[in-house]
Amino acid sequence: MPARTGHAAFSPELIVRASGTSVFTESGRELLDFISGQMSAILGHCHPEIVATVGEQIALLDHLHSGMLSPPVVEPAERLAATLPEPLEKVLLPTTGAESNEAAVRRAKLVTGRHEIVSFGRSWHGMTQAAANATCSAGRKGYGPAAPGNLALPVPDRFIPAITDASGELDWRRQW
Repeated sequence: MPARTGHAAFSPELIVRASGTSVFTESGRELLDFISGQMSAILGHCHPEIVATVGEQIALLDHLHSGMLSPPVVEPAERLAATLPEPLEKVLLPTTGAESNEAAVRRAKLVTGRHEIVSFGRSWHGMTQAAANATCSAGRKGYGPAAPGNLALPVPDRFIPAITDASGELDWRRQW
């Protein structure tokens, strides 16, 4: 039985390399990649300029404790901070999207003084605490209810377009 992730099974073959818009399986099959993620979708897999830049940087410095800084972190952070409207003056550079969403939720609660978070049904925000509570997808199932203050709005489903039952009564459960 294939291993499962969320509701779907993993790919039946191991992916051993990628290039441009394709991934290649252990048996040599080339697959057009529509799903691997933001960086690969925008830049393609193994873009030669990115490979060269990563090689140059890792030859100098590959990883630091989060309390240490280096020019490749400081320089873009300073440029980004210079674009912020008043009174903002700081930039946070987390390592994952979940951490970014976590920081955004905390910032929103701090600035507004409120605790409610609204997200869309079938959304994905990450697996850290606040991000997972705002996530309304397979990643949240089986862990009990979301933290108080997390509200989800149903979104239209092109395969189940109606949110009413056979008698015409509103049935929000049909969208989940």
